[in-house]
Amino acid sequence: MIRFPSAAVLASLRSAISPIRSVIGNSKAGPKALTEQQAALDLVRAAYLAKSEPVDEDALRQWQPSGLAWPLLREVQRLASGMSKRSMEVDGHRLVWMEGGNARGEPVLLLHGFTSSKENWLLMLPFLMQRYRLYVLDLPAWGESQYIHGRPYTLDRQAERVAEWARRAIGVPAHVVGSSMGGAIAGLLAARHASQVASLTLMNAAGMHGENSSPFERGLAEGRNGLLASRLSEVIQLLENVIERNRATLPLALAPLMYSQFTRRRMLNLHLFAQMIKTPHVELAGVQVPTLVLWGEQDRILDVSSADAFLAVIPHAVVKKLRGVGHLPMVEVPGVTARRLRKFWEAQKVEKLAVAA
Repeated sequence: MIRFPSAAVLASLRSAISPIRSVIGNSKAGPKALTEQQAALDLVRAAYLAKSEPVDEDALRQWQPSGLAWPLLREVQRLASGMSKRSMEVDGHRLVWMEGGNARGEPVLLLHGFTSSKENWLLMLPFLMQRYRLYVLDLPAWGESQYIHGRPYTLDRQAERVAEWARRAIGVPAHVVGSSMGGAIAGLLAARHASQVASLTLMNAAGMHGENSSPFERGLAEGRNGLLASRLSEVIQLLENVIERNRATLPLALAPLMYSQFTRRRMLNLHLFAQMIKTPHVELAGVQVPTLVLWGEQDRILDVSSADAFLAVIPHAVVKKLRGVGHLPMVEVPGVTARRLRKFWEAQKVEKLAVAA
């Protein structure tokens, strides 16, 4: 289990960050201010890593995908969705994605979050397939995409892999939507490879800390990582934390199906979590593409106040908050989430036509 500094220590570190947080996204902020900000964030990161549970390197080296129930269910879900499965090698990794929808539609790239996979988006796909060409990627080391022992999986490295994959698999600017960890990767993609991004949607995204802390974030400060599970009860608790709608029943139904997936991946996920927080500062100040920040107000993983923190970084962003929704809007309210996305994308099209006229 990852161990973190006490709440008091974390509070003092956040206090150190607060005065300099405002320089994020300010193109006029001087190098000194940015350096101070980086130093403060590095201090928090170092405190986290100093208390981390050591990864069992032997177990990690020997890790291989296993189990039958979840892969079978995953394939059934894909077939029912009408999506095709494709693969490509990028940076030595076999990357797997689902592709489908309107062959002539604008491309949409969907990036999942931590402990997740491309299947997290399946409930939302029917609401987008008629209009858009959909690309739903398993990020490297997640889902059906390959993990290679000894390779880096920091957010910035993952973003570069996604950029190379998108260049070859999509080939034109896409509407990029990232959930949680995938949001941080999507933001880096937009900041560093703007020519590949038509618009950016940050959905309950990682990468910024708001004024308030979620139960998950408070747990990290006490040495508990709620995204890791080794027992059925912990899988149930994890699922209860990531959803708000049907919270009393859905985790009980899903936990037995997902138990082996979570527990067999625990050591790998522990390693990937450490890799994620080792990422150098997620610099989003360079994001210039149209941006939507979409957040479930009842998020227990990343507090809704983080949405406003993203707005401070990306001043031109549009922020929309969903009442009664938790960390996974595309799972909890797929129709509503798809409508929000379509409305945002259509607005960009209208704006482009107005400018052209």
